[in-house]
Amino acid sequence: MNTKFYKLLPGLFCLISICSCKQQSVSVHKISAIQQKIDSTVIADQAIDSFIAPFRDHLNKTLDATLCIAAVDFTKHDRKLESRLGNLTADISLHQVEPIFKKRYNKEIDFVLLNHGGLRAPILKGPVTARTAFEVMPFENELVVAELSYEKVQQLVSYLTEKQQAHPVSNLQLSIVKQSKEVQKLTINGEPLQKGKTYLVLTTDYLQQGGDSMNFFKDPIQLYKTDYKFRNALIDYFKSIDTLKVQLDKRMRYAE
Repeated sequence: MNTKFYKLLPGLFCLISICSCKQQSVSVHKISAIQQKIDSTVIADQAIDSFIAPFRDHLNKTLDATLCIAAVDFTKHDRKLESRLGNLTADISLHQVEPIFKKRYNKEIDFVLLNHGGLRAPILKGPVTARTAFEVMPFENELVVAELSYEKVQQLVSYLTEKQQAHPVSNLQLSIVKQSKEVQKLTINGEPLQKGKTYLVLTTDYLQQGGDSMNFFKDPIQLYKTDYKFRNALIDYFKSIDTLKVQLDKRMRYAE
């Protein structure tokens, strides 16, 4: 056979390979699925269960270890505009974040606003555990500080007067005329709202991004991160005290 033909073989094989690897168009013809119920009829795999049992037992012991005691039930339904659970969680957030924030940014937080719907379980009278914190706050929300203009704080107050719900607040005192939804009195740290001043508001990243229609938190003058999960703040506070205490102090109330 001619030697020139052998010299052409590598190129010929390469051409055949390229042609054979040409991508074919693929389209989905059908998608099907079945629903598998996970209930008491499912038979446990003993080998897997035995493997995870030590980890499960250790986790349960950690979650159920008593951190402090609740002297009373803390729920979010005490009053229309205020609750023990709301006051407690707002105060804890401020107490835990304030020293971190001051050290990191050399600034002081003006007030706290969280949301009523974000508190998913009460803290019942008796032992308080890490599991309690997971039940109250099952989400991975982080605490952040948003710097808001005077105008944005006015929108925040209008939101509170319009919703008339026990949203957790701290360092903010608000008196509302129920029927007209007008503000009778507003103070932040005991001082009236000052035109031209900016305010540092502690909240969660979920709310800061407009969750629960709190759009006034969007596009703040500046956003400060704390790298501190709301749930972790609760757990750390529970570890630091013996007994949970809080008062219904009319921080949000109807005008008398």
